Amino acid sequence: MKKWKTLCLFLLLFATWLALFWVTGSRTPWQMFSPKDKDAGTVVPLGEMAGRNYDRMGFEGGEILYVPSGGWLVGTANGELRFLSKEGEEKWSHSIGTGMIRSLALSADGKRVYAGEKSGDGFLYAISASSGDILWKFKGFDVIGGEPDIRADPQTIHISTDRAGNIYAVFYRFTVTDTGQRGYLSRVVSFTPSGEERWRYPKDHPMDAWVNWGEITEDGSRFAFGTANYDKSKIKNLEYNRNIYVLDGKDGTLLHSTPIDTAPRFGSVTMRNGPVWSDDGTYMASMTSDGRGFLLDKEGNILWQRTIAEPKEMNGTWFFAAGRDALFTKDGVLFDTINTFSRDNWQMPAPVIHPSSNSLFLFGTDGSFRWKYTAKGEIEAVGTAKGIAALAVGRNVRNHDYKAHGADAVKLADGSLIVRYHTAGPLQNIAISDDGSLMAGIEVPAVTPEGSLLGAYRLHIWKI
Repeated sequence: MKKWKTLCLFLLLFATWLALFWVTGSRTPWQMFSPKDKDAGTVVPLGEMAGRNYDRMGFEGGEILYVPSGGWLVGTANGELRFLSKEGEEKWSHSIGTGMIRSLALSADGKRVYAGEKSGDGFLYAISASSGDILWKFKGFDVIGGEPDIRADPQTIHISTDRAGNIYAVFYRFTVTDTGQRGYLSRVVSFTPSGEERWRYPKDHPMDAWVNWGEITEDGSRFAFGTANYDKSKIKNLEYNRNIYVLDGKDGTLLHSTPIDTAPRFGSVTMRNGPVWSDDGTYMASMTSDGRGFLLDKEGNILWQRTIAEPKEMNGTWFFAAGRDALFTKDGVLFDTINTFSRDNWQMPAPVIHPSSNSLFLFGTDGSFRWKYTAKGEIEAVGTAKGIAALAVGRNVRNHDYKAHGADAVKLADGSLIVRYHTAGPLQNIAISDDGSLMAGIEVPAVTPEGSLLGAYRLHIWKI
């Protein structure tokens, strides 16, 4: 009789589990103890998002920052700004705009959040970090315009702040030139903490260049930005055709600009996420798309360059690993590369994976090579703290390794892997806590070439 009672109890529990699985899928209590759910960390849904084409260039999903007061600031593709505790509990949430949030920054004291969107207006928002209330906003459309008929919306693409609380925002959008070619318009505008405009560059007209990055020194003395002009046939005819520009941070006047010679087998020099300043403002570092890392002094003189991803040839096809980010750390200068591409057409498959693709490199400020770490997919973003680099690992468009997606934590001292967590969809962005104990990443859903949907739009928080 006792055996029958035990059996009935077991069957009842099993039936309950099946019912829960049918209703909630992977959210059943049973699966809390599975390795898969352990890897998922703390998961916070971020709303609805259509699956992105796995092989498409450009794969945005959201922005994330760690706030020193203790929490994660997340800007979503749906125009929502959310502030979460370190553990993932929501402190506040506001829908601040109509478009995708494309940039986030904090004031030096951590009391204000600055968010930039891509929309018909392209607003820059100043927001209270404690409440999420909008303090002031600026319309990017007013400085670079927009063309709704071709969906050329203005974007506040990058935001930087100095110790005094001043803000430096980069606005850009694409356009179509008189010859029918794709072109770009960009502008840099600086504001006081209360939202008054300090200066804009250029004063009277937008730049005929793609600028999607700009950074101020901590003391506010110099602002640097790079260009990413891909149209090889027209670069020489552009007004703003140099590669690095440095402005006076106080009034926005041009101090100097630096041209960079093209690499062998390339027709142009492009720079997406750089240059960046060292903490003391002595050096600039930048990575070019052709696979070269640079260190410059504050006057724009190139101190050294390193070819990290030299083009390779196979069966008449030249291919390379595209360079993207540069980042200063106490251990030296970090450079990263993304996927392997055909030199002639980035949309065409390369014959093999380049040995330098999807990798993180550390060099000393003297130019000496320290180490290389290779991820299994594209390094979408890097965050550093307490001798640790947190990597958002996304798609590998060359081998379609869907197990590559996730977050890697790497020691800056030697490039060794500390821990790795897997996500079903590509991890698009990442942040790390200031004590190096936690990292949080944004997962986005993707549609494979076979038509399968991978992942969901959600935030993961993991222990390091």
